[in-house]
Amino acid sequence: KKLLHRGMRSLQLLDEEQAAYKRKLQAYQEGQQRQAQLVQKLQAKVLQYKKKCGEVEQQLLKKETELDQPEEDSPNELENALIRLEEEQQRSCSLVQVNSMLREQLEQANVANAALSEDIRKLTADWARARGELEQREAQWRREEEVRAMGRCKAEGCCFGGTEVQGCKARGLQDHWDFAWREIWGCTGLCTKRPSRGVPGCSKVKGCKVQDHWDVAWRRTGGCVGC
Repeated sequence: KKLLHRGMRSLQLLDEEQAAYKRKLQAYQEGQQRQAQLVQKLQAKVLQYKKKCGEVEQQLLKKETELDQPEEDSPNELENALIRLEEEQQRSCSLVQVNSMLREQLEQANVANAALSEDIRKLTADWARARGELEQREAQWRREEEVRAMGRCKAEGCCFGGTEVQGCKARGLQDHWDFAWREIWGCTGLCTKRPSRGVPGCSKVKGCKVQDHWDVAWRRTGGCVGC
């Protein structure tokens, strides 16, 4: 019973760790998705401002060309053209600054995205390792329980050799044990402990048949002298 309690407690702790890893992994994946969306928006803005800068440069070039041409413009028209040229230059400088700022933000977003990807990789590896440990502990615990069950069977004189053991298995004993243990693992966290034999019951789970299979296996183990 103590071994069963320790095994169930270890499995419960591993399940909690696995759930925590899954939550962290989901949070990092959501963060990575948000970072990717931000990067796409920043890239779109960069392209937009690049296009705008190109248009402004074309306008400046056109104005310079017009000013270089010998024309008999009035002083007012020349002054207005110079004012517009200065305004366009200021707008061009402003767009260049914004473009530089967006480029820095894009680089920061790429760095953050790379860090998130590395964290997700580590979390995935930790989760896989924890899952492997859980499976190993489960297999070890089941082997120990099987050895203990066979020891009790031999101590009670229920089986006296390979012929009797095979006869018990032929009547479905092993199938009942296997089904009962599979259902016990499926009901982990939902079932209550059975005080008489230290076996989890499934009274809280509708339609769970582990109790029936466990009782059948228990009766056959205790009464297989006449198998």
